[in-house]
This record gives sequence, C-alpha cells and structure tokens, in this order.
Amino acid sequence: MIDTSTVAGAGIRSVRPRRFRAPSPFAAMSLTLALVMIAITVASVGTVIVSMFVAQGSPAVSVLTDPRTWQLVGATAIITSASTIIASLIGGGLAWLNERTNARMGIFSDILPLMSFLLPPVAGSLGYILLFAPKAGYVNQAWRGFLSLFGVIDAAPLLDIYSWAGLIIVFSVYGVPFTYMMIAPALRMMDSGLEEAARMFGAGPIRTMFRVTLPAVLPAMGAGAFLWIWVSFSMVDIPLMIGTGARIEVLASRIVQLLAFSYPANRPGAVGLSLIITAVVLIAWFIQSRILRASKHATVGSKGAKTAPVDLGRWRTPARMLVIVYSAVTILLPALALIYVSLAGTWRSGISLEGLTFNEFAKIFSNPYTLAGLRNSFGLGLLTSTIVVLIAAIIALYVARAGSFTGRLVDAGIKLPATLGTVVLVVGMVLLFTGAPFHLGGTLTILLIAYTTLSLPNASVSADAAVAGVGNSLTEAARMSGASESRTFFRVIFPLLIPGLVGAWAAVFVRSVGDLTASSMLSGANNPVIGFQILEQSRYGSYATTSALSFTLAVVSSITVLGAVWIGRRSSRWTQASTTRSRKR
Repeated sequence: MIDTSTVAGAGIRSVRPRRFRAPSPFAAMSLTLALVMIAITVASVGTVIVSMFVAQGSPAVSVLTDPRTWQLVGATAIITSASTIIASLIGGGLAWLNERTNARMGIFSDILPLMSFLLPPVAGSLGYILLFAPKAGYVNQAWRGFLSLFGVIDAAPLLDIYSWAGLIIVFSVYGVPFTYMMIAPALRMMDSGLEEAARMFGAGPIRTMFRVTLPAVLPAMGAGAFLWIWVSFSMVDIPLMIGTGARIEVLASRIVQLLAFSYPANRPGAVGLSLIITAVVLIAWFIQSRILRASKHATVGSKGAKTAPVDLGRWRTPARMLVIVYSAVTILLPALALIYVSLAGTWRSGISLEGLTFNEFAKIFSNPYTLAGLRNSFGLGLLTSTIVVLIAAIIALYVARAGSFTGRLVDAGIKLPATLGTVVLVVGMVLLFTGAPFHLGGTLTILLIAYTTLSLPNASVSADAAVAGVGNSLTEAARMSGASESRTFFRVIFPLLIPGLVGAWAAVFVRSVGDLTASSMLSGANNPVIGFQILEQSRYGSYATTSALSFTLAVVSSITVLGAVWIGRRSSRWTQASTTRSRKR
C-alpha cells in the first residue's frame, strides 16, 4: 500500500508507504475465534476427501449418474420447498399477530409459536405417528368413529402420516419456529411511525402490512426461510422416523443409512450425495447474503422505537383462537399421545383411563444407562447453546465491521459446515479426532465439538440479522466515553442482540438435546445420549418406553426453552428502557 502527497511549496508529489493498521485486541480475538472454527471444519472435511480419493477414488461420477440419486434429489426438493413456503407463511402470520396487532396474549404469545421447540423432532415424530398412523393412530380412530355415526364404514384416514402430506406437514411444523424467531424480533423492534403514517393516509391494516411492514422485515423473512432450508436439508430425525414407514427417502436419511446403518459403511456414496446438498445450500447462502446487504430496513437506534398495535376490531378474538388452535393441534396433541402411551404401557386401540401407571417412567429413572443419556444430553445442550450463541454474536459483529472481502470470506467459512452436509462433517470428525493424536472417540468432548460446529452456521444467520438491526449511535457513545471494544460489546451491543438471539439459543439447545445424526456415530457406550436411545427403542417396537423417554425429553426441554423466552422478553424491555434513558440524557 502506498500513499501520495504533495510537498509544500514545490508541487512535487512524494510517495510514502501507508502504515499498517493493526487490528484491535477484540477484533483479533474475534478473527482468531472464527479461524479456529473454520479450521475444525476444513480439517474434518479435508480428512474425508483425502481418504476417499486416496483409497477409493472419486465418488462423484458414480453418484451423479445413478438414477436413484435424482429420485432422492426430487423428494428432498419437494419436501424442503413445500415446508419452507408453509413455515414462512405461518411463522410470518403468527409474528405479525403477536407483535403488530392487539391480538397479543401476553407471554403466551411468545411461547405458543415456539412450542414445537419444546418437543424435539425425534420425539415429535413419534407423537405424530401415534396420532396419525393410518390404522392405529388415535386421531384416525376418532375420525372413523365419527364418520361411522353417519353410516360411513372403513373411511380413509383423516391424515396418513406415512405419506408425502404427512412428511411435509411435520417438516412445516418444525420450520415455523425458525421463521418466527427471525421475523418476530424485527417486527418488535421496528419503529411504527411509517405504519401510522400509512394509516393516516387511509391505508387499511392489510395494505399497510404488504406495503410498509413486509418490506421492512424482508431481510428477517429471507433469513428465516433460508435458515430452514439449511436445517431441513440436513435433518434426519423426521425422515428416519416417518419417511421409513412411508418409503420416502431423502438425501440426508440416505446418507445416514449408508454410513451408520450399513456394513461396511459406504463412505464414497455418502460423500457423493453430500456434494448435492453442498451445492444447494451454497446457493441458499448466497441469496440470503444478497438480501441482507441489499435490503433497507428499520434498525434499533438510540431513540427507543415505540410500537403502536393494529386494532383488529371484531377479528381480535378469532385471531387469538387461531393461534391457540394451531398450537394445540401441532404440539399439545402429540405430547398427550406420548404421555398416554407411556402411562398405558402399550400402544393400544382406543383410549381408556384404566390401567394407567408410571411403570415406564420408573424403568427410565431406575436404569443407569437411560439416566446417563438424559444427563449427558441436557448438559451438552445447555453448554453448546450458550457457547454457540456467544461465538455467533462475536463473529457476526466482526463480519459486519470488517471489509467486504474479509467479511465475506469469514462469513463463508463460518457457514461452511451447512454447505458440506452434516454427515460428511461428522465422518470427518470420526476420522480426525477418534485416533491419534486426539483419541477423543466416544467422549463427551467430541460430541461438544460436533454440536458446536454443526449448530454455529444456523445461529450465525440469526446473529447476522440481529447485528444488522442494531444501530451505531449507542456503540459510538460508549467508545467516546472511553470504553474498550470488548466492554462495549458485552455491556452495550450484546444486550441489544439478546432479543434476536434467544430463539437461536433455544433452537441450538433443542437440536443438541435431541440430536440423532452426530450422536449415532460419535457417542460411545460409556457416554450415551437420549436422541439415539429413542431411535433404538422405536426400531425395536418399544413404543411405551420410547414414549416415556420422549415425554421426559419434552418436559425438560420445555422448562429450558420457556426460561429462555422469558429472559428474551425481559431483555427486550430492558433494552428499550435503556435506550429511552440514553435519549433523555
């Protein structure tokens, strides 16, 4: 780098080198943290690629020329695209009702849209099977009984869970929190001045929503949609639990079958399939990045935004009932099915309160193996979610402040695990960390590394959107007062980010607690985890034990997630109060 200047009085231009500007300690720490996470990913995947090329040649050609591959691609594309559209519509609608209208029901409005987080996918899938299995499902039994009153015998099931519709609906239910948690904070923190101006000029609530509110939260909507694309492409819980019975296989479940349930493991085939997932998620990341950079939206400034709710009038009560019914059908019914089968001791026809006992729960809490699985899973979930959210916030702030090239490079590296396929990354960790010199095979440490690496890309999307919505006035004021960058981050910036990061924390916790992909290949006999235990029991047909495990998992997850929601709401109020006090000063 050189700099030119004119020598005074002579008109001669001199050339002198520009001084290198060293990064601040906080920026250096942020970059180092990002490089460590990127190095874990690159080393893991590099180990897989080297071993595949050296030992068995490239798998790409054989996989791409196999007709069955494109059947998997088509099935995955149908389920992912359909569930993303449905989840975005439902999540956006719930966010608008709760944050911008008078249909809000206090803290329940924060809890209800996120309730599917309370029932991890591996447990929720079992609950939906108990409800909507074509013959023995409790809802389908009740449906046939209702139609028999009108003389209809042997009616078709209301919903066959083992079908395309069943898979898409369950995927959509678990996609709603991902879209909601991105859109709701943006609506909550957005200044309502433009909406009020639109209404003053005669625009109705619907027109205002589409012409003013929707463009303002477009980055959050795009981030939520593409976040779910990333998650759904790598999700194996629902395809393994429901897709197996429906004989519908997707890319992620096929990869797990090739690596975890085949002997010997077909590693070249799994890597070849992951190349397709890599290409799709790279495209999704590129589009999401363009949306965040190109869109103009409201930010949190130092003046303390105020929100004026839209008056729904006579539609207020129906809107509230719609939210309650949605939550009851999607979460409460599966949870009730799980607890009923747990107490009944078997999946029996009809519902009877006779013979209900807590024997299955007694078996769980008297079994050292299941107790160890519960303890390990919840401990890892709490630790992973906290570490991941903190790392994501620090790196997102660095990316936002760094130059365009450096920021894009670091952002791409952090999101690299999502573009490579979960299973391939886990296999790389098996090859890299289980042998010399680390010898971490079957330990909780390797599970913590895997959970952190796999969850960071999704959390970084939430952190990107949260950082994009934070203005610079308060941080500049803190710097002018002499606060260091690290102190400014933890005392000013991070509290502003908490409302937008609580959902990410909950998502990481639920994913880690009920994880199936990493735990199936990394957990050892001495360090079991609950997600894989549930899958094992369901494959053996032990529905009562599986239901008891699933319900226990759901209860503890519920307590944790509800606590996170409460903290997020309190932090949001504290943030608005702090910005208001700053304005008065």
